Amino acid sequence: MLFDPRPKCSRDELFDRERELAFLEQHVEAGEPLILVLGIRRIGKTSLVKSFLSDRTGIYVDMRGVRREADLYRALSKGLSGSLGGLKEILQGIRGIRITGVGVEFKWRGRDSISMLGLLEELNKAGKRITVVFDEAQRLRPPLLVEMRDTLAYVYDNLDNISVVLTGSEIGLLRGFLGIGNPESPLYGRYAAELEVSRFSRGLSMEFLEKGFREAGIMVDESILEEAVELFDGIVGWLVFFGRSYINGDKNTDRIVEIAVQLALKELGTLSRREKFILKAVSSGARSWSAIRSYIEEKEGESIPKASLTRTIRRLERLSIIKNYRFLDPIYEKASMRLT
Repeated sequence: MLFDPRPKCSRDELFDRERELAFLEQHVEAGEPLILVLGIRRIGKTSLVKSFLSDRTGIYVDMRGVRREADLYRALSKGLSGSLGGLKEILQGIRGIRITGVGVEFKWRGRDSISMLGLLEELNKAGKRITVVFDEAQRLRPPLLVEMRDTLAYVYDNLDNISVVLTGSEIGLLRGFLGIGNPESPLYGRYAAELEVSRFSRGLSMEFLEKGFREAGIMVDESILEEAVELFDGIVGWLVFFGRSYINGDKNTDRIVEIAVQLALKELGTLSRREKFILKAVSSGARSWSAIRSYIEEKEGESIPKASLTRTIRRLERLSIIKNYRFLDPIYEKASMRLT
């Protein structure tokens, strides 16, 4: 169902996105070693890549929450277990990989172990194109950051049958993580095909909500749908959140928006004090660097070094929260108005 909050896992479940699927198909079949799938939070990147993998040989690895080596190999093990149907024959006999009744165990230390790179080398030997998706890898830190970069560079140069897809909702951080433009990075100068997943148009948003409510057997007044389209601005995750809330019995649009704003506030809570001040300024109408500086200096009662302010604004842009002094998500804008 369209209003299932979990990521879609097949092309039949996915609404629209024919252009994006065709892009991935074209570039994977052409043997592109590195593909980036970019887009703001809740835009549908995970649903897109999982649906793409549904009829291909590949692995989906969820990198959210990966902080330590153990986290990485646990995520790889889970990804292999989820892809066991298409990979079982290939995985059998690989050192460090054990297929059990419930999935795949991954031994990454000690005797008869295997590294992430070693696994990819073994998969490459199968002689068929394999797609490996790393979802939200941009927040890796050393030493995992170094290992991932080195692995991607090796895949790029040596493993002709492997296509790596990286997704990122913090677009600037993902590009910085790769270091394609950084002479110090092993990926310096490499080409990466980029796909940006865009929000739905107004018409597609209406069609999405109408189809979702038809699936649930519920008739909803068109004015309510139009209000939701206006509020959530084509961001698929929020449209799903609205639809699911409504069919579960909460038909108060203001209350649904309030819950969404509280979710966004929780996510913004990890930002620094200065970053929150900048978002508060933008949500209050500051539309330039100087307007933001004036707002913050007035509130804080102290001057701000130009370089410091510029650096912090750029970080918020790399996080894909704002761009050109505008919010990319209207719910984040509403949440930022309440930041303290």
